[in-house]
Amino acid sequence: MEAKLLTADRFVDADMGISYRYVHSSTEFFRPHYHDYYEIFIPLSSNALHLVNGKEIPLLERTVIFIRPEDTHDYICQGTDSFDMLNITFTKETAEGIFSYIDMPDALRHIHAFPLPPTALLSESEFSALLDRMNSIRLIGTDKKRLKGALRLFVARIIFENFLVSPEAQSNVHIPLWLTELCERLRENNNFIEGISAVDRLSEKSREHIARSMKKYYGMTLSEYINDLRLNYIANMLLHSNHDILDIIFQSGFNNVSWCYKCFSKKYGVSPDKYRKTNG
Repeated sequence: MEAKLLTADRFVDADMGISYRYVHSSTEFFRPHYHDYYEIFIPLSSNALHLVNGKEIPLLERTVIFIRPEDTHDYICQGTDSFDMLNITFTKETAEGIFSYIDMPDALRHIHAFPLPPTALLSESEFSALLDRMNSIRLIGTDKKRLKGALRLFVARIIFENFLVSPEAQSNVHIPLWLTELCERLRENNNFIEGISAVDRLSEKSREHIARSMKKYYGMTLSEYINDLRLNYIANMLLHSNHDILDIIFQSGFNNVSWCYKCFSKKYGVSPDKYRKTNG
């Protein structure tokens, strides 16, 4: 599908130069698109893939993604649960004003230097504090003057705390391309079924380095990431096949049925049996 240009005159409040909304996949039609404005979005759940600039990246709760006008992206929901996110859009003029306000106008050019959108993973306390600040902003209501100032300060703080770091620390913020590509290869041809040994085959990095990087950038262990891919596979097979549940579990790469049930119930809130009955 050809990417569509989304314009500020439709998606950014003209009086404020900045807007926010909560997006729910159950009421949205996603398609590949790019903008003539900037966007910061924050996933509120972890059940979607971000297709951006030719790459597939898992969207995890507690991440902050800074989309630039040249980025082409889309979302693919996984499973039957709704994918939710907080979306903040702002014009190029507003972006320039924010970077000038924090006295780093040249840093905006640096934001454009990366092949993928700058991404930061928040701690649980940081994520909770961010949502609390956003809830306070929502209480402002229709007072556009106050809302404009509050949203700009909100975005300025996000940018300053997460994306304006020294060059030496820059690698601590942005997910390395090699790790993004490894995650993409694990999803291809169901390589995740093979498990940890597939990681050794698909990457030249040491397993220890990969494990540290997964924890640092995705907030989970390598095993947790692979198991999450397996759980997505199981959920899809439960919905779109009549295969026996035990067969599906073993086909996914899980060797322990009770452990699989525990992981599945934690992710989806129900057992595989009930998931199939409820959604089938």
